[in-house]
Amino acid sequence: MEKNTILTYKEVLEKIKGQSNNLLIANGFNYGLGVKTGYEDIFKKMTKNNKFIYNDAIDMIEGCGFDLEYFIGRIDEDIDQRNVFLKKYVGNKIKLDFMQAAHEIVKDEIKNIYTDKNSGVYILLKEFTNYFTLNYDTLLYLLLLKYKPNEDEKKNTIAFQSSLNFIEEDLNEQQNNIYTEIKEARTNGTIKLSFGSEANSLEKDCRFLTKTHFVAEITEYSKTFRKGWQAKDIDRVVKILFQEEKSNDVIKRIDDGSCPQELFDAKEFVFDVNSPTQNLFFLHGAFHIYRDGMLNKKITQQPHKALYNKLEDVLNNEGQEVVCVFQHKDKVDVINDNEYLKHCFQKLGEISGSLVIIGSSLADNDDHIFGQINNSSIDTIYLSVFGKKEGMLQAARLKFPSKEVFIFDAETISYELPEELES
Repeated sequence: MEKNTILTYKEVLEKIKGQSNNLLIANGFNYGLGVKTGYEDIFKKMTKNNKFIYNDAIDMIEGCGFDLEYFIGRIDEDIDQRNVFLKKYVGNKIKLDFMQAAHEIVKDEIKNIYTDKNSGVYILLKEFTNYFTLNYDTLLYLLLLKYKPNEDEKKNTIAFQSSLNFIEEDLNEQQNNIYTEIKEARTNGTIKLSFGSEANSLEKDCRFLTKTHFVAEITEYSKTFRKGWQAKDIDRVVKILFQEEKSNDVIKRIDDGSCPQELFDAKEFVFDVNSPTQNLFFLHGAFHIYRDGMLNKKITQQPHKALYNKLEDVLNNEGQEVVCVFQHKDKVDVINDNEYLKHCFQKLGEISGSLVIIGSSLADNDDHIFGQINNSSIDTIYLSVFGKKEGMLQAARLKFPSKEVFIFDAETISYELPEELES
């Protein structure tokens, strides 16, 4: 294949199938799933949530290029340097508003992730051994947990409600408990077939019915018991259930490096910075990770208010801090100052095989990431690109001079379930 060839998303999937692969995502990955978590989007959400505060700072925010740390620095310059309390209070308030806005964007959009146009995202995710993200949110984690066995969900709980719960709640509310009852029928239901006498009858487990047969039985059930379920909603629920059955367990092991520990009579999730099995890495930290003294911990509260309260407690505690690399410059210094981030960064330099990068513009402020990839044993890189693709190929070769680089057209990325898997 010519090195200048621009691949399609489908061609990339074919090339990496069954090989040693790694995934690195940046913010463009979220955008591809309809979740807009860029700095500008987050600041707009902050302004909407606190219009009487940030409206007066719009010009300054834009002048700072929507860079959080730069914006806080500009505010800090206007405060008397002797007023340590006000400097800390204002900085923490802005960071909390920023994290809350980002969290709300993901929370509002997560229920739309598993629409038909995204139903095949697991086909991509199942191909990798290690997962790296430059994003602060936990969207990638949620996607990976979606395709884990159900028994693992409870121990991996994080500070977002499961996206599947949103689907269940919406459908049940709209269509008279439709999701819960159809799922119960699929899991535990049986149909009885009789041929003239009780002796000539048999029962068939609903789990083994074809999709068409199962839809027909559910439709008859709805009519018989006057459920009033609409045919399109029956089809939608059955499609979701069959998709889950096909995708379930495709991702065999997801380990973010955290494990429960009994600390001061309370069970908390603590990150093991020496974990040999960790395969999910937040390279720049995340809103649900915080340092408490020498330990890096994971926030696992379910209610959103509890998350905000915990973040506020962390920001206002001298011995604690949210593990997020907000800085535009000197990111390596921040990484080396935290054992969790340092461990993730080191792991990036140890991977081999191929690396798929989705959603990165190859911005210079991530050169420390690209340098670490160059230090690794990765031999082939597949990079998604928008816009002027030839120019990006040249830029990619400059960033990764020792690697074989292929680019693929981001506009060909589709997370729709292929037709052959829908029947």
